[in-house]
Amino acid sequence: MDNIILKTSHNNLESNSYTFDGLTVLDKDLYFEIGDLQNVSILFLNMNEERNITFKIGKDSVVKYSFLQVTPINLSIKGDVDASSNLICYYADFGEEVVKLSTDINLVGEASQCTWNLASLASNKDNKEFDVSIYLRNLKTEAYINNYGVARDESRLLFSGICHIINGAHGSKAHQNSKIMVFDEKSDAIAKPILKIDDNDIEASHAAVVGKISDEHMFYLTSKGLSEAEARELITYGYLKPILNGFEDEKLQESISDMIEGRI
Repeated sequence: MDNIILKTSHNNLESNSYTFDGLTVLDKDLYFEIGDLQNVSILFLNMNEERNITFKIGKDSVVKYSFLQVTPINLSIKGDVDASSNLICYYADFGEEVVKLSTDINLVGEASQCTWNLASLASNKDNKEFDVSIYLRNLKTEAYINNYGVARDESRLLFSGICHIINGAHGSKAHQNSKIMVFDEKSDAIAKPILKIDDNDIEASHAAVVGKISDEHMFYLTSKGLSEAEARELITYGYLKPILNGFEDEKLQESISDMIEGRI
C-alpha cells in the first residue's frame, strides 16, 4: 500500500482510536483527513525507513497524535488545523543511530491550537535532529512546543524550529521550551528555538537550556545512599517520564518506561 488514507466523518465528538503498528517501507506516504466535530486519537508504533505524514483537520475537533519510535527514522509531518480545533502531539524517541524529524504545522483557522511534546534520549554516538515548526496564520491561534532531551556517550542531539506568527494573527500565543541534559563533554547538544513575529497584538516566549545534571540534585540523592550512577539514572528517568502522559495503554507505558531504563 503506497498511500494510507484515513477519513473520518461528522460524529458529534465521539471518540475514535486508530493504531498503526510497525509500518513497512511500502507505507511511506500517509494522509489523514479528519472532519469537523471529531475526537480522534492516532497511535504510531515504531515506524521505519523514511516517512511522509500529511494531515488536514476540520473545525471544532480534538486530535491526538502519539508516536513511539525505537528504530532509525527520517520523518516529515505536515498539515493544517482549522478553526477551534486542537492538535496535541506526543513524540517519544528512544531509538538508536540516526533520527531526523521535521514538522510544518499550519494553524489556519481562527482559535486553532497545537501543543507539541517531545522526549528524546541520545546515547552511544546517536545523531538526532528535531526541527519542529508551527505557523500561526489566523486570529487567536495558539502554539506550544515542549522539547526535552538527554545526550550522553558522544551522541549529538539538536532541537530547532520556528513559531511564526503571521501578520494579522491578532491575539495569538506562541511559547517554546527546549531543554537538554548533557552527561559528558564529548556529547554535542544544541537547542535553538526561533520566534518570528509579524504582528503586535500577540504573546510569545521561548526558553533554551543545555547543561549538565545539577550538582545539588546529585548531592541530595547520593546523600540518601544512591550511587552516582543510580542518581543519574533516576534524574534522567524523571526528566523524560512526562512523555508517558501521551500514551493511554498501561502496558505501553510500562514498555516505554523499560526502554528509558534500558538505555540509561
